[in-house]
Amino acid sequence: MSEKLAAQKEATSLLNYQNFYLVGIKGVAMTSIAQCLLDAGKNVRGSDVKEDFVTAKILREKAITVESFAEDFLSSTNGNRPDCLIYTAAHQGIDHPQVKKAIANKIPVFSQAAALADLFNQQEGVAVCGVGGKTTITAMIIWVLKQLNIPISFSLGVGEIIGLKATGAWNSQATYFIAEADEYAVDANALKKGKKFQARFSFLKPAVVICSNLSYDHPDVYASFSDTKNTFKKFFLQIKENGCLIINSDNEALVKLAQEVKTIRNDLKIVSFAWAQPADYFLSHYQIQNGHSLATVNQRLNNNLRQAPLRLKVPGQFNLMNSLAAVAALAELQVPLQQSCQALGKFQSTKRRFELVKIANGQRFFDDYAHHPHELSELIRTLNQYFSTDTKLIAFQPHTYSRTKALFKDFVEVLGSNLQETDQLLILDIFASAREKKDDSISSQALVKAIQDKFPQCKVLYLKNLEALASYIKKNKFDLTITVGAGDIYKVYELLSFS
Repeated sequence: MSEKLAAQKEATSLLNYQNFYLVGIKGVAMTSIAQCLLDAGKNVRGSDVKEDFVTAKILREKAITVESFAEDFLSSTNGNRPDCLIYTAAHQGIDHPQVKKAIANKIPVFSQAAALADLFNQQEGVAVCGVGGKTTITAMIIWVLKQLNIPISFSLGVGEIIGLKATGAWNSQATYFIAEADEYAVDANALKKGKKFQARFSFLKPAVVICSNLSYDHPDVYASFSDTKNTFKKFFLQIKENGCLIINSDNEALVKLAQEVKTIRNDLKIVSFAWAQPADYFLSHYQIQNGHSLATVNQRLNNNLRQAPLRLKVPGQFNLMNSLAAVAALAELQVPLQQSCQALGKFQSTKRRFELVKIANGQRFFDDYAHHPHELSELIRTLNQYFSTDTKLIAFQPHTYSRTKALFKDFVEVLGSNLQETDQLLILDIFASAREKKDDSISSQALVKAIQDKFPQCKVLYLKNLEALASYIKKNKFDLTITVGAGDIYKVYELLSFS
């Protein structure tokens, strides 16, 4: 009965409520929603665990109250008793005690996915999805539109867009809502409960979809790559009539999927981007100059070829590809090629995406969110290209038991085959998600041993925790150190003192 009531309440528009309570508010997606609601003139507070996340800075700057998961959360704060609750999959979802209490008290509840969709679907939605790159592409689109003073709404699952003061915004006068679209489940345990599986992005009804990549991920909710592809196919078919699907045509699986979608939805415009020809958007004259990535962006339009130079501050071929995807999307929003490329030249990346944390004692310290083998491969390739003569320390924290186990061989291959002779690889204990249980059948020690066995020339060590990593960094000097993973590995820098 309670879940039926919750579903009924979600039929009412989010903006009809005034006092919001967000369970798990420190999550990047939830913090983004909180900012949208503040822009809409709503009162916002929420609950979460005690430790700081990457969203701590924004939550403090926005003066959003964060409480513990207390039972008395429905009490009035400054006369603002919650009249709507939003929950996340990260903390038991709809089964969280605070969510259950809200439902019992007939307070409307929304999942994070449904809340985002409620706002997104009120405007012309631009959704960025894919395994790897979607955060940066979304941030690039937002960055360009903000640089051009075009009114937009947006939601991005990241701690910070460097140079901007928000990761979420609502503008009732905007035409477009730009959003990172996540394929993870609203409820990771839905099938076990005998319920229907719902991907987070399944609630969105976009006018434009950009897909950066397609590969197997989230084995805790997708049994196979086939399941992943089917979920993306359903999402593509939700694009509005005469809408646009923008795909990375270097990805064979994605090309085939787009072809399938086109046979069903002939009204859809399919736009392709790729590293080189043939594609609607492609790159040429690539070079590295003074730590910057340079290339010519080529736009094939009505049998004519338009070109614009692109100079990125953020390193990596993968970021040039991210830029290409952003340019293609912006063109669909009527932003000229030249303007997009010029604005992207000022883009400073986002929190935890090849972020330069510190330069100290002749050393550079970076941090990156890469946690899938494809992302790790691109990251290490970039390190080898841009910092080929540097001695490098790569500290990797695997994320979730399920991903580490399902993609174990891929992790071994990527980490072992791409390291240079002077590189040191450190692997920390697996960072378990709040949504999964410990799995003793997989471990970081096993990953280290497998790399050592297959690639005996690699320098790879196991370290248990952040304290051990901090100690290692203090005792060993490298030209470049980078922390990598979707867990809390970035917090090691809080344990280090730089002179």
